[in-house]
Amino acid sequence: MASPDQEWITVGEAVNLLGCTDGWVRRLLREGKLEGWRAGERAWLVRRSSIAEARKALTTRSNAKKHERPASPRRKCRKTA
Repeated sequence: MASPDQEWITVGEAVNLLGCTDGWVRRLLREGKLEGWRAGERAWLVRRSSIAEARKALTTRSNAKKHERPASPRRKCRKTA
């Protein structure tokens, strides 16, 4: 069994492990898809063991952070006179 300090992680650490946004992690917590508990009015702690299960449930698109995906090419705007 892991020590209590290693068993529970913050939402920010869960975001890094899951590769999604903090809003999505908080939504998973509210819906019960991630195991966690409120450590205050806005603070959540997430059980580290539930991260692996949640990661399997995420789609391929949601596993990639926005800055890791290639940007789409920009179109050049032509001004018509």
